[in-house]
Amino acid sequence: MKNTKVRLLAESAIMLALAIALSFVKIWEMPMGGSVTLLSMLPIMLIAVKNGNGWGVGTAFLFSLFQLAQAVMEGNVFPYCTTLGIVAVCVAFDYIVPFTVLGLCAVGKKKLGLPGVYLGIVGVCVVRFLCHFTTGIVIWGQWAPEGMAKAVYSLIYNGQYMLPEMILTLVAAVLLLNAKPIRKLMGLTK
Repeated sequence: MKNTKVRLLAESAIMLALAIALSFVKIWEMPMGGSVTLLSMLPIMLIAVKNGNGWGVGTAFLFSLFQLAQAVMEGNVFPYCTTLGIVAVCVAFDYIVPFTVLGLCAVGKKKLGLPGVYLGIVGVCVVRFLCHFTTGIVIWGQWAPEGMAKAVYSLIYNGQYMLPEMILTLVAAVLLLNAKPIRKLMGLTK
C-alpha cells in the first residue's frame, strides 16, 4: 500500500512539474492576462484520468496555487483589484477554482470510457472559461471599449485564449490516448 501511495505521489509531482514548465511556454499571450500555452493543462488532466479525480483535484489545486503565485510575483494582477472583495473574486475565479477544476476531467471515465474523458476535458475547460468570464465582467470589464457591454467584452477577451487552449488540449489528448499502450496505462482498455 505504501509503495502505491509513493508512486501516486511521484507521478503527481512529475506531472505537476511538467504542467508548470509547459505553462511558461506561451504560444499566445493576452495583454491583461490569459494565454495559450503548450498544453499546460494536459499533465494535470492525465493525472486525473490515470489516478482518479481525487489525485487529479489535489494536483490541480497545487497547480492553481502556482498560477496564483506566478501572478503575484509578476505583479500585474492585484493593482487592479480595488477592494478586498474584488481580490477574493480574483483569487477564487481567476486562479483557485478554474485551475483546480481541471482535476475533475475524468468524472465520466467509469461510465463512458474514453468518450467520457474527452467530454470531461471539454467540460472542465468550459468551467474554467466561465470562471474567467465572471472575473472579466466583475473586474476586467472596466476596460471594455465604450458602448460594449462588459459581458460581451469578457466573452471575446477570454474566448480568444480559452477556445484555442481547449482545442489544443483536446487534440493532444485524442492523439496521445489514441495509442493503445497509453490507453492501457490510463486504465482505458480492458
